[in-house]
Amino acid sequence: MTGVWALTVSAADADATARAVAAREMQEWLARGGDGVTLVTCHRAELYGVGPIPRHESVRALSGEPAVAHLLGVACGLESVIVGEDEVLHQVREALSRAGARRERDPRLHRLFETAIAAGRKARSRRTESSGNLAQSAVAWLGKKADLADQTVVVAGAGRMGAALAHALANSGAELVIASRDPDRAVRLARVYAGRGVDLGAGAELTGNAAGVAVALGGPWFELARAKTDALPPIADISAPHAVPDAVRRRLNGSFLGIDDLYRRDASLPGAYIEDAKRLVALKSAEYMAWLGQAR
Repeated sequence: MTGVWALTVSAADADATARAVAAREMQEWLARGGDGVTLVTCHRAELYGVGPIPRHESVRALSGEPAVAHLLGVACGLESVIVGEDEVLHQVREALSRAGARRERDPRLHRLFETAIAAGRKARSRRTESSGNLAQSAVAWLGKKADLADQTVVVAGAGRMGAALAHALANSGAELVIASRDPDRAVRLARVYAGRGVDLGAGAELTGNAAGVAVALGGPWFELARAKTDALPPIADISAPHAVPDAVRRRLNGSFLGIDDLYRRDASLPGAYIEDAKRLVALKSAEYMAWLGQAR
């Protein structure tokens, strides 16, 4: 039996557009009958499989224990912008679930992802507090650019990340306008925070009078480029690729935060968590490889 492999590209290697191209190529490989599991997040596009490694341009190929350790490190949040953040573990679970929905999962891949999920849970169980998430980091950046308390902030997106942005902004005291391609969904989310829900066109028009804008959309926000606004507030866009059009970003003169801008590590990393998680990754990787050897 052939060992496992991983193809991976992250924000450290390529921009959001290039990662989106890689993710599409990986999905096309699966559609052609390839047997694997894709893991696509804000900062990475990855494909895990067994057998012959498919050829993909501009991605890093890992095989054997390095591939195993990489996935475990991802699940533990060691590869995340915010070390130890929780969202990536949910994404690893979803990747395994989606693969199972498509076809019967290869037992080696199933065991690999289950091992990664267990390692991610165990690593987080040892920490004393959350190390934050992308939404909190984006809102913290907006808070440095403008006073958000009792001011209107437009949130574009009503999905999981949009809801996370809304929650973080509400905690900062902002008054929320939630904009979405689905106005009803925007209204439902806005009600949670006594805010206002609108469609993306109306949300774009309201940005000119807002203290800030936070974006988490699954596609371009074309309405923002067409909005009749003389000036725009700071915009934090954690979509991948960027939802804010290029023409708008050029107008912001340093008042734009993109998803790749958050891919920076600072001196405040939780060192104890990192060391514990690295030891756990090494241990669980060795255990998986021993199991794989017995399964051959």
